[in-house]
Amino acid sequence: MSHRILLTTLRRHGASLLVALTAAGCAATPAPAPAPAPAPTPPDAALGVAVQRMAADLASQLGAGAGRTVVVDPMIDKTTGQQTELSQRVQDAMLPALSTSLKDASILPFDATNEAKARFVLTGTVSLAAPPDGYLINVALTDRPSGLVVAQSAGRFKGAGGSVAPTRFYNDSPSLVRDRSVDGYVRTAETRKGDAADALYVSQLPTAAILADALEAYNAGKWDVALAAYSAAAARPDGQQLRTFNGIYLANVRLGKLAEAETAFGRIAALGLATNNLSVKLLFRPGSATDFWPGRDLAGMYPMWLRQIARAMQANGACLDVVGHTSKTGTEAVNDRLSRARAETVRRLLVAERAALANRLQATGMGFRETIIGTGSDDAADALDRRVEFKVATCPG
Repeated sequence: MSHRILLTTLRRHGASLLVALTAAGCAATPAPAPAPAPAPTPPDAALGVAVQRMAADLASQLGAGAGRTVVVDPMIDKTTGQQTELSQRVQDAMLPALSTSLKDASILPFDATNEAKARFVLTGTVSLAAPPDGYLINVALTDRPSGLVVAQSAGRFKGAGGSVAPTRFYNDSPSLVRDRSVDGYVRTAETRKGDAADALYVSQLPTAAILADALEAYNAGKWDVALAAYSAAAARPDGQQLRTFNGIYLANVRLGKLAEAETAFGRIAALGLATNNLSVKLLFRPGSATDFWPGRDLAGMYPMWLRQIARAMQANGACLDVVGHTSKTGTEAVNDRLSRARAETVRRLLVAERAALANRLQATGMGFRETIIGTGSDDAADALDRRVEFKVATCPG
């Protein structure tokens, strides 16, 4: 269920030929041939050059040393906190570049087995850069014993021959998974050499390695393996994360264990409300305030999601602001009305689940002021921009 975004369009320009007519008896002087336009750098080559320079920069900062081990925590998109096809492509290019530059180091997979063996962990993010640079990569090497970033580098490249669509787990997840743990990862990737990495991120590395195992298994369609790994993460005190419970929910759905899936979604709703970070993918059709986005395998689960959100809200005792969003097309006024109407639709559905919530729910429209994707394509690629979020609000009276 991945969506594709066309990153690069190649155009072929026809050449015009100027013919000079000369007077009788005069020799024609041929016009100088125009200099050929420089051939564009292939996208994969541009990415490769950027990554090689960054790997060499990291090696130069780290210096020589024998017997060192490095693991690479899966790279993510900076804006969404998701693993994307592009971030995975950058990571795939980074691994051999690191092996070449850090000749005295062993580059190990980031998993529950190797995590404890590695002294250094590499984190990395990919994001849109200011035009015309295309994309920006930030990577950092953290020394685990000291908690300090010992090398940090950034690079830019144009295009990547790949998609910025999320990989399978992140595409399927019922809620956005960016939370305090993901924020710590992003901050660490941008931390300057000599400064402390995010302390929470470093402390959670053993659990992060289990989640990396689970992510790989889910993306490969190994539902039983993924469920076991996500459940192992949930059993740890620092495993109470949105991506953990999203994973338990998804694996159970794929295995046909719907009762267990509903229990897991209840934990997503409870954690989201407790941390004021509940952004559920109740996605709408373009231009509609009542019709949900079609074609998603799990869209039929929306009634259960709303049921669990209503239960969590009842148990939490909180008042909520239901916040509607739109993609970035059309006028601001139209999108303000549309986003508010979407929020009102979801508010009515929650009240239908539990009438006692009527006085504890309000609806707000944000228009397109808080888009996540921001392409304005009004298709599957920017469906996340047509979403609804839940924010803890002050109760009336």
